[in-house]
Amino acid sequence: MENDQSAVSPKGLLILMQISGAVQVLVGLTLWSGHGFALRGLHMANGVLFVVLLWSIAIFALARRHRAGLAFFAILWGLVIPILGFTQQGILIGDYHWVIRVLHLVVSVAAMPMANLLAKRNLPA
Repeated sequence: MENDQSAVSPKGLLILMQISGAVQVLVGLTLWSGHGFALRGLHMANGVLFVVLLWSIAIFALARRHRAGLAFFAILWGLVIPILGFTQQGILIGDYHWVIRVLHLVVSVAAMPMANLLAKRNLPA
């Protein structure tokens, strides 16, 4: 039985990404405050999920030829998030390390409006 409707939709992926993003911010702020070090693995794994969801939404956009430039940019942006996240412990160590933490937060949160634009443009008519 054929069906034009995909089991996965950009809107569904966006909802999952929003949930993942909210978890990331909460766990990230907990880690930033010096607590919950045991949650570091969860933060890293969920961060990978967050990026995979961003890429999936961008691929949907590319497949439907909507906002191709933004979709390619989102894919590149999705590379920056984990690179910054996985290397931040060794960047600008000392009194100004908070700058890297804020940068990681801003770069990650900036992915949400991109995904939102790409998903909304891909909703079926």
